[in-house]
Amino acid sequence: MKTGTPFVATLFALASFPLLAQQPPPASQMPPSSQATSPEAPAIELSPVKGELVSKLDSKTAKAGDSVVVQTKSAVKTADGTEIPKGSKVVGHVMGVHPSEEGKNAQVALQFDHVELKGGQNMPIHSQIQSIAPAGGATSATSEPPMSSPSTPNTSGATGSSNRTNSMPQPSAAGNTGAPAGSPAPGTVVAKNGNIAISTTSVPGVLLANNAPGQQDPRMAQTSSILLGDAQDIELAQGTEMVLGVAGGGGAQ
Repeated sequence: MKTGTPFVATLFALASFPLLAQQPPPASQMPPSSQATSPEAPAIELSPVKGELVSKLDSKTAKAGDSVVVQTKSAVKTADGTEIPKGSKVVGHVMGVHPSEEGKNAQVALQFDHVELKGGQNMPIHSQIQSIAPAGGATSATSEPPMSSPSTPNTSGATGSSNRTNSMPQPSAAGNTGAPAGSPAPGTVVAKNGNIAISTTSVPGVLLANNAPGQQDPRMAQTSSILLGDAQDIELAQGTEMVLGVAGGGGAQ
């Protein structure tokens, strides 16, 4: 969160975020296995892996379809036994982007869908961004517990948005260690939009939107996570640290 921003005013702004996300096709156009998907679908365990952005990401210049690559800084073995060695590339792309205009909120929707292993093999994954920190930050993959996310078929969809907020912001009781005075600690859920939870990161003014634990918002069917700029553009430098929760198979059943 930005230093000096009144917490109550910030929460009010977050509650009105019109989230940019991928809308799934009508149920009549989806395969039977996709139609059966619901918030109660069996969850899959995501294992955290720490990595760094290979190149910068800027909401002012990013375009839908742009490649986004995170190179892993540690090895990980996922819950299903998939091994991702250190130095592998987690590859994704921009699903949609809204730059900040006249101080409005910026958004970048990302999907990380496969890993490029050192031997050249491509491996599909299901993923979610768990945390973001400036280059050289202290975020550690070992400090992030494994997450669970509902299994979501890889269906096609078109970029869309929603202006409906179904609940008031839910500030967490977590401490403020390492955060500016009056702001919640990184990782604190500060608002909800449908089944999407909005949380803080270690990058000032940049927030992270994911499916709330145990939930599946249809707008996230083709999106790993959505980055939000609190009344500013999103500028992540090369080397920005990310912890990604990953599972083998891209979540497809």
